[in-house]
Order: sequence, then structure tokens, then C-alpha cells
Amino acid sequence: MLITQWRSFFSACLLAVALCFSTAFVGNFSSAAIADPLTPEVAAYEIDQASSPDEAKANLEQKAKSYKKELQDDSAYTKRAAKDAASSTKNALERAADNVRDKLNLDEPLPQSTKDFLNDVTP
Repeated sequence: MLITQWRSFFSACLLAVALCFSTAFVGNFSSAAIADPLTPEVAAYEIDQASSPDEAKANLEQKAKSYKKELQDDSAYTKRAAKDAASSTKNALERAADNVRDKLNLDEPLPQSTKDFLNDVTP
């Protein structure tokens, strides 16, 4: 029974790690905004394509805002996933501790014969 709980615990941890990595990598390829990074060369191209300096500035600010929003969304998702993984791990450990306590009868009082034996052994 304890082996099954440990297997569940490690499976939950592995799943949490896989989710974190998958969101980190899959999110980068599925979004078109991340596909064109804001490097000096891209900024120069954006400026060249704009009809006025104000339009170029607005385009660059909009892209920067969208990048910032995506990063905030990704970090919030990662925090939620980590919190969920921690709570599931905590629950698994509590269940394992409860199982050990139950199997070893740690909640029950010592029998009188055991108390007598301990008193006889004590100097």
C-alpha cells in the first residue's frame, strides 16, 4: 500500500514537471507574437515600414505591451501549476503518514504488558 502511494507521489511530481516544461516550450511555438522577437533589426524594420515616427513608436509600444502581457500570463499559470503540484504532493504525503500511523497503531495506547516490560528494563 505504501509503495502505491509513493508511486502516486512520484507520478504527481513527474506530471507537474512535465506540465511546467510543456507550457514553457509549447507556449513559445503556438503564439505568433513570440515568433518575431523585438531585436534592433526588427525594430528598424518596424520603423522603416511605418509611415510616421509616431506610428512606429505606437507599433513598438504595442508589441512591447503584448509581450509583457504574455509573460505575466505565463508566470501566473506557472505559479498556479506549482501551487497545485505542491498541494497534491502535500496531500499524498499526509495520506502516506496516515497510512503508516494506522499500520503501526501509533494512535492506540500502549498495552499494560508493554508498560510493564519497559518499567522492568529501565534502570
